[in-house]
Amino acid sequence: PQSPPPIPGTVSYYVAVGGQQTGPFNKEGLTELADRQQLTKETLVWKQGLSEWVMAGNQSDLQDLWTNTPPPLPKL
Repeated sequence: PQSPPPIPGTVSYYVAVGGQQTGPFNKEGLTELADRQQLTKETLVWKQGLSEWVMAGNQSDLQDLWTNTPPPLPKL
């Protein structure tokens, strides 16, 4: 049996966390990961249509994850 097609307008991303593939996450789940600093612009992500894992910061549809969260604290 074939799985149902994704709901239009929802993008599911897989996220590399600690060297492990996690997901898929919808935008709400990705926002949660970003809030917990588990998803940064350097985190590798993949979604349907990508030929390889890419840095989240390079994905135009993810930019708003960082525009409304403060930057990470500087390392002392």
